Amino acid sequence: YNMARNNLNVVKISARQDEIGIEEEVIMTVSEFNIQQQLIVSAEEALDLAVLAYNETKQRFIIGKADINSLTLSLNRQQQAQRNYISALQNYWLNYYKIRRLTLFDFAAKLSLSDRFDFNGGKLVK
Repeated sequence: YNMARNNLNVVKISARQDEIGIEEEVIMTVSEFNIQQQLIVSAEEALDLAVLAYNETKQRFIIGKADINSLTLSLNRQQQAQRNYISALQNYWLNYYKIRRLTLFDFAAKLSLSDRFDFNGGKLVK
């Protein structure tokens, strides 16, 4: 009886530690998600500025007031800004779906994902 009770306590403690670990992971992921939203705005602004700078440099190159090195540098900055923007979007969506996976909640449809899943047959309920 004492062994069984001790084993039960160990399982309860382990389950509680797992629960705390998941809660901490949700909190961290939500924080990263919120930061990522701000990063997307910044990356989009940087991309807009890089596009404007490239277009200006291209116009200056066409009329002979900029050299090929300036044009190439401006194009490289624009491409890097595009990569940064895409990376910010990727991280945003990865965090979004990680939150969905951790919480089992569909925020767009405002319903629990576990309610839509038939655990007996492993099939999605429509």
